Amino acid sequence: MKRSALLVFLAVLVPFALRAEGDSEKESVDDNDVVVIELASAAREYGEALPFLIERFEAENPNIRVDWMKLPGVPNEQHTIYVTNFAARSEKPDVITMDVVWPGEFIENEWALPIDKYVAPRDMEGFLPGMLNPARKNGKLYGLPLTIGALQFYYRSDLLDKYDKPVPATLEEMAETARFIVSREGDPELSGYMSMWAPIEGLFMNYLQFLWAAGGQIYDSRGRMRIDTPEGRKALQFMVDMIEDGVAAESIVVARPNDAMALYGQGRAVFMVVQEYVWPILNQDDSNVKGKVSIARIPYFDGNPDAMTSCAGGWILGINPNSDHPDEAAELIKFLTSRESALQMAEKTGAMPARADLAGSRELIDILPVAEYFSINHSVSDVRPSAQAGARYPELSHIMQKEIHAALMGEKSVSEALTAAQGQIDSLMAE
Repeated sequence: MKRSALLVFLAVLVPFALRAEGDSEKESVDDNDVVVIELASAAREYGEALPFLIERFEAENPNIRVDWMKLPGVPNEQHTIYVTNFAARSEKPDVITMDVVWPGEFIENEWALPIDKYVAPRDMEGFLPGMLNPARKNGKLYGLPLTIGALQFYYRSDLLDKYDKPVPATLEEMAETARFIVSREGDPELSGYMSMWAPIEGLFMNYLQFLWAAGGQIYDSRGRMRIDTPEGRKALQFMVDMIEDGVAAESIVVARPNDAMALYGQGRAVFMVVQEYVWPILNQDDSNVKGKVSIARIPYFDGNPDAMTSCAGGWILGINPNSDHPDEAAELIKFLTSRESALQMAEKTGAMPARADLAGSRELIDILPVAEYFSINHSVSDVRPSAQAGARYPELSHIMQKEIHAALMGEKSVSEALTAAQGQIDSLMAE
């Protein structure tokens, strides 16, 4: 079968198969005034909330019916399905759910529709700025944020209380506190710090929090990508020193999020930085640290209290540019990202809203108490530079993961690693 024919075949077959697995297919509607739109998303983005929200939306908009195209839970698999559909110029799905690192690529390839003319200025208010930024390019808006997930700073409250140590505000204080507690505990299995520093996307996210904490950025004020900078060297050197000084566990260089969570749940680290999803697991009955863990703001370097220190992820709703019903698709997006829907989603699924007008609010905390702590890092979060890098972002991230990891493993000096990364990225952006 020729490649072009195969793409069209897959574009038709895959969405059909996915819909057939779910229970969202509804009986046909005879009323010609009813518009049917399709929303593509994995179940994990909505959990139990989406059927409820769709029912509410349809009750408020009787002229619109929503079908749910259930995507697999793995983002890379979702991405493949979208790209296949876009290649075939399929009008379905109408509403797409984008990982926060996809909009730059989708915009560059004209796979997302500008939504400015479909949403009023008031509909764009109330969101966390860091979650709106990935959906903006060249003065246009291509989506609205649905949920946010960010790196969180977990600390052993029992150990800090035991040694009368305050929660560290700076990275320097964090390293000092970690060394002190580990030395006093005398447990060979206890380390000061655990995170996800295997050569994965999570490593780049972790590096960015150190870079921002030092006052650095990947892009300068003129839009040029600058990797080998004083701030970049300070950030990476601190990470290297954490391993060499024994602050971080040696296994951190091969740890993925679940690995870090497992070790921390066994009580084998004082501090940890990973995403929110580990919180309920750390507090299960079989966890060695249940009731002994708290959350605080990710520390910054001394002298940079205003720095963004948490790298955020999340999901953004956009419109397929081939959709036959962009107006109705926009209505669904505005409904799902509204303040009321965000609260209902948080209550039913535990998903954190990407809205500044709910961050730390009593309304949210009453239905999701841990939001009081999660919101601390959401308010000081930024996103990966995917919007600026566009379709080149995956390769940019891969280069950074490879070179950062080489420095952490002692295979290259910090200077050598960042010089190599700068050269590769300069060549990539010149293509």
